[in-house]
Amino acid sequence: MEKRRFTRIGFNMAAELTVEEQIHTFSHVGNLSVGGCLFETPETMPVGASCRFWLPLEPADPELGVEVFGEIIRCDGETVSVRFTRIDPQSLFHLQNIIRYNASDPDQVENEISEHRGLV
Repeated sequence: MEKRRFTRIGFNMAAELTVEEQIHTFSHVGNLSVGGCLFETPETMPVGASCRFWLPLEPADPELGVEVFGEIIRCDGETVSVRFTRIDPQSLFHLQNIIRYNASDPDQVENEISEHRGLV
């Protein structure tokens, strides 16, 4: 039975994940949703650790991006999964638009946004 509540997309843009003051840089996000993300990495990160996800939106403006705080929920030596726990309204707006415009079913994304105004 599918437990996922949000549409997921692959997103081919660089992103950063900061865990315990260590910045991990990725060339793309393998799985991105309004509720979390997944990266392919052989690095280990502690499950339960707080983290900061940063997705820059404009290379010419380093202040413009999506900033989300979350928790590492799985790390198996091949992938790391993050559940988002806190986001400001502007970053949520940008994240929803990224998902909306890259999803194969934008109507489904609209329904998810309507039903879940926050992250949960």
